Amino acid sequence: MNIKKYILPLTIVAIVALASWLFLKVLIYLVISLVLFLIGYPLTSTLEKIKIKGKPMNDGLASLITLIAIFSVFGLFFFLIVPPLIQQIEFMSELNFYDVVNQIIQQFPSLQALTAKLGDRSALNSAINEQLNQVFNFDTISLVINNIFDYTSAILGGLFCVLFITFFLLKDQNTVSRTFLLLTPQRYENEMKDILRTSKRMLSKYFSGLIIDVLIVGNLAGVLMWILGIKNALIIGFIAGLFNVIPYIGPFITLVLALFLGVSGCIEAGQYDLIQSTITKIVIALLSINIVDSVFLQPYIFSNTVKAHPLEIFLVILMAGTLAGIGGMVVAIPVYTLIRIVAKEFLTQFRFFRKITEKID
Repeated sequence: MNIKKYILPLTIVAIVALASWLFLKVLIYLVISLVLFLIGYPLTSTLEKIKIKGKPMNDGLASLITLIAIFSVFGLFFFLIVPPLIQQIEFMSELNFYDVVNQIIQQFPSLQALTAKLGDRSALNSAINEQLNQVFNFDTISLVINNIFDYTSAILGGLFCVLFITFFLLKDQNTVSRTFLLLTPQRYENEMKDILRTSKRMLSKYFSGLIIDVLIVGNLAGVLMWILGIKNALIIGFIAGLFNVIPYIGPFITLVLALFLGVSGCIEAGQYDLIQSTITKIVIALLSINIVDSVFLQPYIFSNTVKAHPLEIFLVILMAGTLAGIGGMVVAIPVYTLIRIVAKEFLTQFRFFRKITEKID
């Protein structure tokens, strides 16, 4: 075996891995900026086509408007959600979960019968209370939020870095391409150009579609909860949209958190008689939204933007979740899309890769 030919590639991989570890914070800024670039790229391109006094809009102005639009949306969510969220977390940190569980069980006769079969109700409720306190440690969450405000300067510094990088990525959209081409052997330059062009187009559509899906689900959940008279409707809508980025598991997490928020709202208002109807409304509403999202929204977004079959996407997410947990599930589709784009250029001699990449233009 000729070991010498592997020395250079292995050395490059080792250098990249070491640099990523040493400059992890910079890498995080770059990844966030790249995602924002992919989200804002279509808007910037559209703005640059607008003519002012017969001339196309300046790329710097188009990039600035795009950044303002993106961070205005984030800022709006922050100022609408964070104050009531902190208030609710402070209330729930003082809440006795034993009373919550006991109130829920009393509202459902079937649960009372089930707990009677399982053993002593007090012991069972205490065990559930202990588990819930471990899972939903609101004291820790409250402490984290307080620390976030303590580290405001560090957060603002990171935000400035992300803004700066994203602005120049939007302004000079070929910066990333030129960087990769400089590191690419000349004989593979054309293939790399195709990979970068296809990746930018497909991932931009995916992230833009994902943001739209999050906004639709979040607004549907919030409005429906408000119409049904559920307490903390705004926070539940925000949580529904936020956790919707986690495939399959996200809606379940949303349901659990929404039930706690809804029930705690009833307890806070002293309306114990509304707990049963509140739970029923939340379950039916979120299940309905999840069905609409799963049947109509997500298949369109995932299948049409990344050009993959829904079953194929499901298996990829399942494998990613097995390997890397929830984080793996979140990044599964973009990473799989990149793998397919690279395979389209270099591995089409294999029937398997030819099949899974046949829909990629």
